[in-house]
Amino acid sequence: MIKNLGSVPFLNSKPLTYLFDIGAYDNYKTQLLFPSDLLNSLINKQNFLSLLSIADHLSDSRVVSLNDYCISSEGKVDSVVLVATSDIKDLERVYLDPISKSANLLYKVIQEDFIKKKVEYDYLRPDIANNYQMNTGQVIIGDLALKFLSQRPGGMKIYDLSELWYLETSLPFTFATFNYYLNKPNPNEIKLIHDSFISGMSNIDNILKDFTTKYESKVDSKLIETYLNERIIYKLTEKHLDGINLFHELSAKFAKWEKRSFNNIL
Repeated sequence: MIKNLGSVPFLNSKPLTYLFDIGAYDNYKTQLLFPSDLLNSLINKQNFLSLLSIADHLSDSRVVSLNDYCISSEGKVDSVVLVATSDIKDLERVYLDPISKSANLLYKVIQEDFIKKKVEYDYLRPDIANNYQMNTGQVIIGDLALKFLSQRPGGMKIYDLSELWYLETSLPFTFATFNYYLNKPNPNEIKLIHDSFISGMSNIDNILKDFTTKYESKVDSKLIETYLNERIIYKLTEKHLDGINLFHELSAKFAKWEKRSFNNIL
């Protein structure tokens, strides 16, 4: 029987899931879904383990995170941004990204707790061809955010949400961790994840080459090289847990958290 590892269709996940992606494991493969769809697929047992957004981890008491790996950043991340037609302090309406709970909540914390100004929220699927009115913004995640950074549409300001978080808190922001539902993966499966990451980090050049071929010249090659080698942090540390728990506290007014902290440790 084939077992699925749930992941996201973004460049930042590739070093973690490398051996699953290339079919190196006979009985395991990667199932790619947008972040907003991964929790349901995990609960419905379509996946034995999923790279859940931190918002989904906190919102369901039944899922448990592994303690080893994550997708995170300490400072700039480049792939979670707000594009805006004005300075961030002058925004009146912001469109949230329908596929990302964590990025939307992070933006709300930055806007209302750090900048201390309320705006109107709506949902809109981001697209580089969208036309935005003055004093509006759009939350964008993943490879599309990298594309925006590379092409920089005229008149648009780009704010890195992880950088704004770090400047205020001095803590990393964790976007996703590996989670299971009810049944913990066995030691051999945990080793598969570990081996996949080791191999992925040894094959960054191949991952970047595949990505560049996919997007042709739409994403700057130096940007994505810096992105995987410097921006993304894959090891979960105590500082990460502090950041997750602070995010839990600050975002609680916007969300219904079932957990009291990361993995209900506190």
